Amino acid sequence: MTQDSLEENIRNIAVKLIQWAEDRCWNKISDHLTFIVSDCNEFGENFRERRKLRNKINKYKRPLPLDAAIEVLKKEYPDLYDINLYIFKALHKETVIEIQYYRKSKGEPDYYEKIKDHPPMLHAKITQPGYSLEGEKFDINWESGGGLRHYWKSFLYELKYGRKIKKVKKIDHCPI
Repeated sequence: MTQDSLEENIRNIAVKLIQWAEDRCWNKISDHLTFIVSDCNEFGENFRERRKLRNKINKYKRPLPLDAAIEVLKKEYPDLYDINLYIFKALHKETVIEIQYYRKSKGEPDYYEKIKDHPPMLHAKITQPGYSLEGEKFDINWESGGGLRHYWKSFLYELKYGRKIKKVKKIDHCPI
């Protein structure tokens, strides 16, 4: 992926992410896409606290049209290592996609020397809640507030298994 093909690649993978989410989730997912951009380092180092902090920070970000989000990424392009797209929130009239990026310069110095000239990788991911069974549709908004159905399923899982669920069962990568 080059800096010139960045917008086209992100547009294509966003469309695939929406299609994939429609297959996996029960939500109605709008084709009207807006984007928020996140440097993964803004969420801290502690993995357990990362999801809470990510949601708290992202709630206050103003969604951008794709061209504005691409401009942010183009400014960072030389240092981009990995770009991940997630559905942050699916509403009836808008789907907010988070574009989260990792920097080459934040890795180990030896590894940086190996990857400094490599183009960034691009992935789309869907995080599945721990209580959902394989093949069972779930609420795509479970991470960004959940809703009654999410809380009910979490409660039933705890009741049945007598323990708190892990926040994430797995993260699936979108087939590209």
